[in-house]
Amino acid sequence: MNPNYIHTITLYNKIRAEDAEDKKERWIRTVFTDCFFKSSIKTTFSDKQASASNTYVVRIPQDERYLPYSEFTKSPEGHFTVSIDDVVIMGECSEEITGNMGSTAVQVLNRHKPDAFKVTAFSDNTSHRMGKHYRLGG
Repeated sequence: MNPNYIHTITLYNKIRAEDAEDKKERWIRTVFTDCFFKSSIKTTFSDKQASASNTYVVRIPQDERYLPYSEFTKSPEGHFTVSIDDVVIMGECSEEITGNMGSTAVQVLNRHKPDAFKVTAFSDNTSHRMGKHYRLGG
């Protein structure tokens, strides 16, 4: 086990309305232990101003519960996937994303900032010889 994989994270997978049987957007929450989580500040300079934003990297060790999105939408219970626009929160989070006022994805995400992000990049690195993992970026 990699000694840097010490964090617990909560991953919220979004099932888009057009992919759900009932045609309603749905969020599935999965908690992982022994993950890598890194947040850093990226500073960008332009002609007259500077701006800073957080960048995130999470690595989840290979897990037999993983399914590609198209398979996950057919059988989400007990499984997870990773897609662009999913939400990651550092630590174990018991909140549910329901879409109702107070529990939208944006509201849950904002309550946990800066230790939370929306997934903007994903790679399945389970074909490597060693250190098989899923990499999430934001």
